[in-house]
Amino acid sequence: MAGLPKKNTPHPGSIEEKSNRSVPLRFVTAASLFDGHDASINIMRRILQSAGVEVIHLAHNRSVAEVVETALQEDVQGIAISSYQGGHVEYFRYAVDLLKEEG
Repeated sequence: MAGLPKKNTPHPGSIEEKSNRSVPLRFVTAASLFDGHDASINIMRRILQSAGVEVIHLAHNRSVAEVVETALQEDVQGIAISSYQGGHVEYFRYAVDLLKEEG
């Protein structure tokens, strides 16, 4: 049919489409402070990498300050954080507030 994208053409705005840029997307990945569970963030890291995203992986037990500082230093376009131990709403709210504060 005319006008439909080819099946192997990434959907506009998708991570696959964005990862075909001349400069790859960059993400920081980490598990939150006091959290040793890293299975889900490792899966997310692998999904991002398989889509051509450059990943700076901080592993587990990372503070908001560490994640935000790395994101700013590395000039990333995204942050992926997992949290299993509770307190995630406050953790994510603090991350957003710190990112806004730092510019």
